[in-house]
Amino acid sequence: MVRSILYYPHLGVLPRPRALLLALIGGAAFPCAEPCAAQDPTAAVSGRVVDSQSQAPIVGAEVAILGTNRLASSDSGGRFSHAGLKAGPYVLQIRALGYQARSWVVRVGTGEIVRQDFALTPVAYILPAVTREATPGMMASRLREFEHRRAAGRGVFIAEEEIRRTEAATLSDLLRTSAGVRVTCNSAGCAAQMTRAANAQCRPDFFVDGLSANFSTNANLPTVGIVAVEVYRSGSEAPVEFLRADTDCGVIVIWTRSAPNP
Repeated sequence: MVRSILYYPHLGVLPRPRALLLALIGGAAFPCAEPCAAQDPTAAVSGRVVDSQSQAPIVGAEVAILGTNRLASSDSGGRFSHAGLKAGPYVLQIRALGYQARSWVVRVGTGEIVRQDFALTPVAYILPAVTREATPGMMASRLREFEHRRAAGRGVFIAEEEIRRTEAATLSDLLRTSAGVRVTCNSAGCAAQMTRAANAQCRPDFFVDGLSANFSTNANLPTVGIVAVEVYRSGSEAPVEFLRADTDCGVIVIWTRSAPNP
């Protein structure tokens, strides 16, 4: 039987099985006869997004690479990074609230890290002028109507300044000096009567904040919170809005600071 042999200059003639084993061991230790080509390292784009005017960092800007699903967001220093890129050109599009969106073409080489600032221009928003006429509050509206009736010259009108000036404690104190009104007091309290009514002296009707209040109001009412009083000494003197179907005497109209809205 003829055995296969191989000849190696430094080892001499060897049987084929041993030669193959050495070849395999040598191949594992030295995989390339010549220097092997290194794998291409990946590239990256990093930088800052800043305001073009102040150069201040822009937080939360979205940095996208068009044509890919890559999206980064700038941090508190305006910094962002897109790593793991292959060499070549890329289009970066950056958006941020309050700024005009912009795009840049960035070229990266093999293993290159491109670092630069990307400036965005603020958007100037000009809001249209809005003019609005203030609506007077309910109290202001009531006092304005009070002044209109006072200007008509019918009745007796007592404004808040006079109430404070006289330091009246009750409604009866206010009415004592009103012509056509008589105030009488006893141990039970005070009562007001009109003296110009057709049926001589009589008890007036009461209105509080525009509502009839005959059963809840009298001349002993404290002046705390009262801002105005209107006194109409006969039915013919009173405005129609303060007349009841059975009004045959005068009317006392009281306005308070706590008047409810209609």
